[in-house]
Amino acid sequence: MEGNGTGMSRAAKKRAMKRQKQQHSKTKQNDNATVEEENSTSLSDEATESKGVILKRKLPVEDAEHQGNNDAKPMKKKSSTEKKMKKKRKASVDDSDDEEETAEHVGEGDAPKSSNNQIEVVVDKILAQLTPRQLLLPSDEVTELDHNEMAEGGLPDPKTLARDITAEKKARCVFNSILSSANITADEFYNEYWEKKPIVISLDSEADKDVQERHRCRFDGFLSMKEIRKLLKTHALRYGQDLNVTRYEEQNDGVKRRVTLDLLPPNIGSVEEGDTVEYVVADAKDVWSNFQSGCTVRLLCPQKHVDPVHSLLSTLELEFGCMIGANAYLTPGRNSQGFAPHYDDIEAFILQLEGYKHWRVYPPFNKMETLPRVSSRDYTDKEMEDVEPVFDVVLGPGDVLYMPRGWIHQAHTPSTSVANEQDGHSLHLTISAMQTWAWGDLLEMVMPEALEAAAASDTTTSLREGLPRNFLSYMGAVHDITSNDDILPNPLNQANNATDENSESEDEEEALKNEKIRKLRESFKAEAKKRIMRVCKERGSISVPCFLAITMLDAGCDQIGKRFLSDRLPPALTKVELAQTSDARADTGGKVWPNTMCRLVRPGIARLVLEDEKAVLYHCADNSRAFHGNPLSPMEFELDDAPALELLLTTVEPHWICVTDLLHGDIEDKMEIAQTLYDEGILSILQSEKPDRTVQVN
Repeated sequence: MEGNGTGMSRAAKKRAMKRQKQQHSKTKQNDNATVEEENSTSLSDEATESKGVILKRKLPVEDAEHQGNNDAKPMKKKSSTEKKMKKKRKASVDDSDDEEETAEHVGEGDAPKSSNNQIEVVVDKILAQLTPRQLLLPSDEVTELDHNEMAEGGLPDPKTLARDITAEKKARCVFNSILSSANITADEFYNEYWEKKPIVISLDSEADKDVQERHRCRFDGFLSMKEIRKLLKTHALRYGQDLNVTRYEEQNDGVKRRVTLDLLPPNIGSVEEGDTVEYVVADAKDVWSNFQSGCTVRLLCPQKHVDPVHSLLSTLELEFGCMIGANAYLTPGRNSQGFAPHYDDIEAFILQLEGYKHWRVYPPFNKMETLPRVSSRDYTDKEMEDVEPVFDVVLGPGDVLYMPRGWIHQAHTPSTSVANEQDGHSLHLTISAMQTWAWGDLLEMVMPEALEAAAASDTTTSLREGLPRNFLSYMGAVHDITSNDDILPNPLNQANNATDENSESEDEEEALKNEKIRKLRESFKAEAKKRIMRVCKERGSISVPCFLAITMLDAGCDQIGKRFLSDRLPPALTKVELAQTSDARADTGGKVWPNTMCRLVRPGIARLVLEDEKAVLYHCADNSRAFHGNPLSPMEFELDDAPALELLLTTVEPHWICVTDLLHGDIEDKMEIAQTLYDEGILSILQSEKPDRTVQVN
């Protein structure tokens, strides 16, 4: 389930659609239609059906999937104080010539129903040629080409095109690229595998050599053994905080167990609550000596020191809508193993970067350990000897293994008898998602009583199933669509009711998108109600607490949204994005004027919450790459500032909104609000060639 990334509130759109219901008979004007990127989430018509859970392919993807972020057209609003038409503005681009040019590259049999679909198919086809690393390259590292220059086959250069797509589109493209070797789309993955069963993504051994080489190298540039060696020399990496050194070996009693060789902090025995733990700095020589003797080096949170990993995780947070973490595992060859069999409390994506590793994956032992909320203890070989693995496979460079929470696994490097050249080291990156991000976690905030017993149920996994992807984009107080406006605080009523009575009726596409958002909210509430009623039933409660909990869903979503902002990484902004923020104050002048165009620098990095009769804005721009390295610094505003703040936070690329079009009583307040967010580093601005300096603030 995905939300819409447009610049108007869902409630405002719904109201506009109701107001314009009677105007649908007017003739649509097509002469000067602006072509916008549609980014739908429909499945690819050419996706092949898998015959098993180990998905392979022999040929590169010919036709990329039709994906996107459901960007809608800008709508008109009117201020309740000025009663004046307000329209969110978009930088004007004449795409008519490009549209005709692009259409020539689409086959007659593949002709889409609209020009938007037509462009989307071609764009996806071009971007499918790129690896995840290439999609994430900063713009200054991309070969500079004129936008009119064509690459091989008469299509735009894919690296150049990758600079111009939205952040949400890029996130979907990166995830599709990770899945691409199995010719499976993101939507197919979510429908068939997400939280259900593992999948191995690799190439068929009979694939062409060029295809195999591209597959093997597709994760190059994220992390390497050479870079880990350099980090140990140039950074003060600490045991237990930045890395672990472990091995899985037989003990004196004949039982294999995991042994951790980390040096403990000297004050570990005397640390009290609030004290600082003095973690020991790892000596590079000691680490590599242990590595040579068969130990695995686990690099904790490599995104703290490695920019490409930070960029990858920050981008995937936009795709999954939850905190994304990572660990890197470097294991020597010769049948070495660092960890005992166990399961985790995360959705795990294993990206094999270097070398080979032999994996065994087992199903959960029982229903209670399906989608668990905590990781397991270490299991012994004896406990696993009668369990049949669903996977017994060797991963090579470019391969991916996905495992849902609760699936037991263990891995070791192959011996020389398994594969001739596979006796070297192995390096893989484990990307984690959905940790403490389940329905039970949300409902703990809404109705804490009775949840502990229900969440630990041995008859159902209902409360341990993950929350819908990107639900924060349509749930929360500012997205509340209700027929009873008195329920909403007055400032949000202004935003929800602000619309142009004389505007042209929405086209069918826009109406469908608004209807989709309404259905997403209804579906979310229905799913939540089902789980809440289960809790009430198991505890023998009456229906009143359940009703109260349902009415508090938006407040609960705001609370878990704040937790997400606290947990997540700071956005890995590109140089193009930074050039529009306060980082480039010297180039832009650093001043917001009435005709300055604005938008949130990256979707989802800020959230507006109503607390104690105040509008409070939380954002993750100042977060540290280290987990909870910097606390959130909320920004407090008056309630009557909420409509203007909502418009600024929900206006994302490719849209812009003019400062004069913000909902507020006077232009000075509009400028001051936008200036505050710009100075905070979360607002992008686009200055007019002739700034309107008739109004001065501060």
